[in-house]
Amino acid sequence: MGGALDGLRVIEVGHVVSAPFCGAMLADFGAEVIKIESPGGGDLLRNMGNFKDMWFAVEDRNKKTITLNLKDEKGGDLFRSLLKESDVLIENFRPGAMKKLGFAWEEVHQINPRLVMVSVSGYGQTGPYHKKPGYDRLGMAMGGLTYLTGFPDGAPIRPGLAVSDYLTGLFALNGTLTALYYRDHGGNTGQHIDVSLYESVLRIMEATLADYSYRGVVRKRIGNAHISTIPGGHYLTKDQQYVVLAVGGDKIFAQFARAIGREDMANDERYATAAARSERRAEIEEITSSWIAEHTCKECLEAFGDDIPNGLIYTVEDIFKDPHILAREDIVSVATEKFGKISMQGIVPKLSKTPGSVRWAGADMGAFNDEVYLGLLKLSPEEYQHCRETGVI
Repeated sequence: MGGALDGLRVIEVGHVVSAPFCGAMLADFGAEVIKIESPGGGDLLRNMGNFKDMWFAVEDRNKKTITLNLKDEKGGDLFRSLLKESDVLIENFRPGAMKKLGFAWEEVHQINPRLVMVSVSGYGQTGPYHKKPGYDRLGMAMGGLTYLTGFPDGAPIRPGLAVSDYLTGLFALNGTLTALYYRDHGGNTGQHIDVSLYESVLRIMEATLADYSYRGVVRKRIGNAHISTIPGGHYLTKDQQYVVLAVGGDKIFAQFARAIGREDMANDERYATAAARSERRAEIEEITSSWIAEHTCKECLEAFGDDIPNGLIYTVEDIFKDPHILAREDIVSVATEKFGKISMQGIVPKLSKTPGSVRWAGADMGAFNDEVYLGLLKLSPEEYQHCRETGVI
């Protein structure tokens, strides 16, 4: 069975995470993604992480890696030839870099009017900050997420992963598929997608902007709590494990109260509504913490059952052992030449007819040069060899 995006050709000149993650999601579902790296250099992601090429193996899976010097005149010609044969171009250079290479949106649109161009940057292609270099940490900070992360009496904390990078990759994917739908359902033309790290974070900031515009409310850090769940947070058990709770809604709170033996709270008007519980947050959190501290992790999970939102804080070791994660095939094993078989995240989301697949891990630099240049672009063996000898490829 073919992938949902079979027949779609994507050219990626992305590096590190945000743009490559967009390309990886397209590749997971069958798109032919041709990833371009500079000869002798390559994607910076190859040298990031605990093991060289390991992170690259995950985020550049299913892609056809080729080398090409875009600063070379012949390299530019070959790039134009690739664009003529493709549907999507993904790039995340600093704004203005593609224009210097001769591939601003206007030029790209002339080369192939049906091509969709996706530009990922820190601050967008316009505006006073557009020339500033963008990094994941900066996107989370300007988007407002960092300010809300941490405890009230401490400094803002960076979340543990590259949240804005990955989130921006998802928004880039959304824009790509939306633009392709428009093109193929009457629009008949490509368009330019401008997506930035900080705007991706800003878009998920719940009602913080609306709250501020309405009554000047500036949301503050509240640690592991959440304004909509009381109790809600991470609680240490008798056997020194952390249980996660997110008790939201009047019915669930009543169930929670009964589960910890506090029938009185379940029937007390002082705890009957979210507003009432908010006024007694500290009291409820203290009751919750004390009860959990007197019980083992197993006892807590059994008491809360399947109706009260609860769980555990997983390490990566826990993830590998969890029967639900294994049953859902969320971890896949992929063969690599360098590392042997390695495990990585499976396909998300799960489609019933075209579920996607991991066909190969991120490949070596230039691994698909022969296929792309001799096959797709039909260079003669002599021309291909000359390009290799002169550093074009």
